[in-house]
Parts: sequence; structure tokens; C-alpha cells
Amino acid sequence: MKAVVFYNVGDIRYEPDWPGPRPLKPDEVRIATSWCGICGTDMEDYKKGAIIPVGHPHPESGRMAPMVIGHEYSGHILELGSAVKGLEVGQRVALECVRYCGRCYWCKNGDYAACINQVSIGQVDDGGMAESFNVPAYNCVPIPDWLPDDEAALAEPLAVMLRGVRKGRIQVGDVVTIVGSGTIGLCGIAAAKVAGASQVIALTHGGSRAEAARKMGATTVLNTHEEGWRESFLDLTHGMGSDVVIDTGGNTSAVRLAVELTRRQGRCVINSVIDADVSFNALDIMLNEKELIGTCAHQANREISWAVQLMSDRRIDVRPIITDRIYIADAVEEGFRRLLTDRSQIKILVTPHREWVK
Repeated sequence: MKAVVFYNVGDIRYEPDWPGPRPLKPDEVRIATSWCGICGTDMEDYKKGAIIPVGHPHPESGRMAPMVIGHEYSGHILELGSAVKGLEVGQRVALECVRYCGRCYWCKNGDYAACINQVSIGQVDDGGMAESFNVPAYNCVPIPDWLPDDEAALAEPLAVMLRGVRKGRIQVGDVVTIVGSGTIGLCGIAAAKVAGASQVIALTHGGSRAEAARKMGATTVLNTHEEGWRESFLDLTHGMGSDVVIDTGGNTSAVRLAVELTRRQGRCVINSVIDADVSFNALDIMLNEKELIGTCAHQANREISWAVQLMSDRRIDVRPIITDRIYIADAVEEGFRRLLTDRSQIKILVTPHREWVK
């Protein structure tokens, strides 16, 4: 089959004749990929290594590079495992990427997103940037006829921020600040608005991402490369800082800034995927009783299902985030390498169907 395969840092290849998925397990389904997004985490793996195991197998999946990349996907069901019930061949679905173990403390308590042995399909096992792939049946969330396949592929990144907003306990009337304006940050803007935020302040570096932030519902967009943005921020928050700050910046400076902008007794949700130590002013956190909250992952019966519902009824419109749609054979040059230098690109979607690319 056609596939995009991660071999090592800086080495992602289009493979026109990659072996198809392994045989289905009884509780799995095979998905024919419609669209698969290139995630910021995929880019971190490509640039310097992040999650995909290289040289040593993942302890739960037993897999390592080379493997098919891609964990933001939509598709339709090609085949059902022998034990699968409640799904049908041909059904269109958005997909959870996390396979859980079912045996750890968190799984036994129904908090599958926190599974200590979780496997991300597309990061530590073969993923969706291919013609087909396997997932557990419980990862499938049927989508209505009126929700396009390309939009459904953004259920996963939207779910990331639906979980972040829930963990940040955003309430009606809160002033929320989003640090970063990539896909996750833009999803965070929309999620905060749906949760009831009275103001959503987006911190960006300007350009097309600032415009996308406005389209996603930001009430104010501040360019952190411009002088005076901090004064504007303090004016908007009456000199106190933000009730909730969500960090999606992806670097240590962004994390520190998010903590700094959180008001006294406010909450800071940290969502950056960075493998680095971050220094904080501990006295600031202690004296001002700031709460730091980590967030990661999602699960099909919560955040992915919520994402599908919110996109389906247009309470959240993800179309401003999608900046290009490309054919799988062009994924390396027009996808991964392009994202290294072209800041106007936000979410590039990849499809194995040449006829779908206009």
C-alpha cells in the first residue's frame, strides 16, 4: 500500500509499496484512510525526535521505527474483527488514536486517556498516513453525513483542547488566554469560547495565524513580537492577569510566559510537548496560589465524541485551521519539509486518494 514512513530524525519517506496492516485482532477494525493530518508532534519527531521509538521497541506495542506515521485521521470501515459489534463496514468514522491497556489503575477506573501503558497509533504503532490501518473498535466514533471527512480528521487535535479546557475548569465569564497559535492553540480558542469564556486572548506572532485566531473566536489577538502587548494584556485583564491560561506554545519560554500571565489564584494548563526542564519562580506560584495543570491525550467516549458533536452542529468550525490538502506521494516535500519553513501553513491534511486533491 501507499504509506508515509518514519525511519529516523530527518528521515521520513513516501513508500509506494509498503506492506499492508497485520491481520485484525478480534476486537479491531480496519480503516480505509480518508485524511490524515500532520501534527506538530510529528514535526518534532521529524526535526529532533520526540515520541516515535528509534533503536528500541516501545514496551507496550513492541514496535519501533520504521513505522507508518500519523495519528490525526478520519476514514471508513473496511473490515470488522470477529468480535466487533455495533459497527458496520462502510461506516464513516472519526478516530481516537490511543489504544489503552485495560489493566492499569486508570483503565480500571474508566480514565482511559490516562492509561499508563497507552499506545498512540501513529506514534508507537503503525498509523494512518497510509491507505489503511488497524484500530480497536472502541476508537471509532461514527460521523454524520453532513460532516466532511477532512474536518472529521481534526477531531483528535480538537479533543486535546476539549480535555485541556475541562481540566482547566473554565467557567462562564472567565478571561482565558491561549499562548500559541498552532493547531492546538486555535482549537483551544474555540473550546474556551464553547465553555463560556467571556474573553479569549490569543497570543501569536502575527501573520496568517493571527487571522485564523480571530476566525476561531478570539476576542483579542496580541502579537508578542510587537512592543506594548504586555500593557494591552494587563489592560484587558484589569491588571490581574488571566483567570485561565492555556499553554500550547511548544517551548520553554512559552510555558514560563503562561505561568507568568496567570492571575493570583488562577489556573495554568500546560500542553506543550517538550522534553526539557522549565524553570519557574516558585515564590510567585506559592504566594499567588497559582495552580499548574498538565493535560495530555483524550478518549473516544469523551473528548473525541464531544469534538465530533461540536463540529457536526457547527458550534466549532475547524475550517480556518486547514490550510492545505495534499496527495500522499507529496507528503514529504509539500507537507513535512514545507512546514519547516512556511509559517502560513497550519494544518496540512494528507490523503491517499489523488482525485480528492484539487
